[in-house]
Amino acid sequence: MYQSTPTLNSIKTSTYGPRPITIANSTSEKSIEVSEVEFHANLSQYKRLKSPKNGLLIIFNLKDGINYRSLSTGKEHLLGSFQSIMVTKNQDIDLMFQKESNCHFCLITVAKLENLGNFKADFLHANFQSPSSDHCWYTGIPNIKLSDFIYDLMNLNSSFSENEHLLLGYTNIIIGSKLAEFNHYINDPKKQVDLRNDEIDRIHQCIQFIKENYAQQLDVDMLCSKSSLSPQKLQTGFREFYGNTVNSYIKNFRLQKAEELMRTTELNVSQIVYSIGLTSRSYFSKIFKEKYELSPNDYIKKFKYQVA
Repeated sequence: MYQSTPTLNSIKTSTYGPRPITIANSTSEKSIEVSEVEFHANLSQYKRLKSPKNGLLIIFNLKDGINYRSLSTGKEHLLGSFQSIMVTKNQDIDLMFQKESNCHFCLITVAKLENLGNFKADFLHANFQSPSSDHCWYTGIPNIKLSDFIYDLMNLNSSFSENEHLLLGYTNIIIGSKLAEFNHYINDPKKQVDLRNDEIDRIHQCIQFIKENYAQQLDVDMLCSKSSLSPQKLQTGFREFYGNTVNSYIKNFRLQKAEELMRTTELNVSQIVYSIGLTSRSYFSKIFKEKYELSPNDYIKKFKYQVA
């Protein structure tokens, strides 16, 4: 039996808009709000949320499964790890947290769709080819790649006004990615991720490990050992979520960090090579030019010239 909880015990909340607003639904007509919610449910409980009348509520689950229920249909479904839903048209939704579950999710509330650009009030219905708002409650397959944008969005500092542009950009990317995911589902409804929820969580942990330890020597065997996943499962997860093999993902992430170091530091090419976990400058120059169409030295010169 679920008990209603008046508040969600939010450890961290980042809110964007004209005034501080809690997790409760906004009455503001000019804001986009982002809230990260993380807590342990000691009892089975639920929280009722309402999407804005002319806006949108996005719920992205980052941890244990959460049950959700539409009040208009009474149907109950599971929102698994790295799944999300978009709720429109002033609808009510119950989020249901099981006893002793660890909950971690992100809420994005857009008071008016016009805040995002040239969207019409019924744009979701048109994109989802649906006559009913309930049909927009598409959870889809787990999407770890989309979670990268969610984490970036939650980490924005609301005290910096320039982040308002990033807020709009990330929100549009998230909605666009969700619509693209739905279109893929329409074209291939039988496609499923051949991974259990705990395996998906471990793949996400591997991705976080790569991001935090890219300067170390990394390979498939090391990640398999840390995650207790077979090489086949690990490669399957990376291909499903990023369209890359494990080694390709590591290489691309290192190149992104190298490009960032070129823009933000005075390190020379040799120093950058070692700082991203590589040992061969010639190999680095080769793969960097393949990605950015300039040699590392030419890229640094071009960037410094543009800054000057």
